[in-house]
Amino acid sequence: MERPNVVVIGYGFAGRCFHAYLVRLAGGLNLYGIATSRPAARDEIQRDLGVKTFRHFDEVLADSAVDLVVLATPNDLHAPHAIQALAAGKHVVTDKPMCLSMAEADQMIAASQAHGRLLSVFQNRRWDGDFLAVKDALGQGLLGDLFLLEMFWGQNGPPRGWRSIAHHGGGKFLDLGAHLVDQALQLIFAPLAKVYATFHSGDPLSIDVESHALAVLHFANGVEARVETSSLASKSKPRWYVLGTEGALVKEGVDPQEKAMIAGDIDAAEEAPEHYARLYRSAEETIIKTAPGRWRSYYENIADALAGRAELAVTAESVRQTMVAIEAARLSAAEQRPVAPEEVG
Repeated sequence: MERPNVVVIGYGFAGRCFHAYLVRLAGGLNLYGIATSRPAARDEIQRDLGVKTFRHFDEVLADSAVDLVVLATPNDLHAPHAIQALAAGKHVVTDKPMCLSMAEADQMIAASQAHGRLLSVFQNRRWDGDFLAVKDALGQGLLGDLFLLEMFWGQNGPPRGWRSIAHHGGGKFLDLGAHLVDQALQLIFAPLAKVYATFHSGDPLSIDVESHALAVLHFANGVEARVETSSLASKSKPRWYVLGTEGALVKEGVDPQEKAMIAGDIDAAEEAPEHYARLYRSAEETIIKTAPGRWRSYYENIADALAGRAELAVTAESVRQTMVAIEAARLSAAEQRPVAPEEVG
């Protein structure tokens, strides 16, 4: 079977540094082209990558050689573009978040099923080294029974561009929180029971998205996950704080793959020793060297799934559960009350 032809829609930071880069590394895929409205970017693409360029999304859908469309676009375009591409017979990968609402998520899944095409969401942080370290520690029972999972991602500074505009799907909670919520759901094997969230807007005159968000996810087995994102973090918190009945795990810093990828060599990513996970049991501290993450695996799996060699690792249905939790959190913050998943799902 010939390698599927892939076109990336959008050549901003995500399209350039994440999707086009990782598609090119996946041996089972062919980066056929990139769509961007910017003439200077099209010149750069042809010079540096030597692939076809498109000015408009419709041109991509009209090209019968295109097998897979990757949406590296503002969040509010994910659903309409995915539905349009699926109807045109293209397979679709969309950047996270999947979309803006449960209604959009269900429409996307329905379109995928109706047209018999693959639909996946770029939840690459299921292959973060820190996530895999936490998953492994829990799997080995090093913490006993998990009862509290705290996850934090924050910087000090307002979002820029479309990420500062609510109707475009801006705000750190929807953008980066989509990764944290997804990771929590991958680690806790019980139904989500209720969500309580608070959103804080520190500068409502200049941006119309939250500046700080905390969502508390309660699961049917008694485990609580606290997902926190911030644009007002003058001092960061640990990326992970995990408590079990027999120990605790603390992990600072973020996965080093992004920095290495931007520099042009993702395989050179190396965790700083001060960011290694630390396991505490009784009075004893054990340092756990973080095994390398592997974002390459996402698009390698897409290639294998299209070729029938493997099951799809990140299904739209699994990410739908992430959207349930996100929408429940947003409703909770708006109405200042706990929200059950069935109220939004």
